[in-house]
Amino acid sequence: MRENQSETVEAIHRLKQDIDSLGEQQAEALQTAMFMGMTPSEVIEYDERGDKITELIRQLTLLQKAH
Repeated sequence: MRENQSETVEAIHRLKQDIDSLGEQQAEALQTAMFMGMTPSEVIEYDERGDKITELIRQLTLLQKAH
């Protein structure tokens, strides 16, 4: 039981780190876009990161509820 709880805490920590990292990338992309705009491929990358953040937050919520 204790080992499973430790794994859950580690998973929560990793998810939070991933969300923070992706959020920073999103902020940088928006900062750059304000001055230079975004290419179509950059828009796709931005949208995909947004989708990934949404999925990670969903996973984080489920883990926190189970913990």
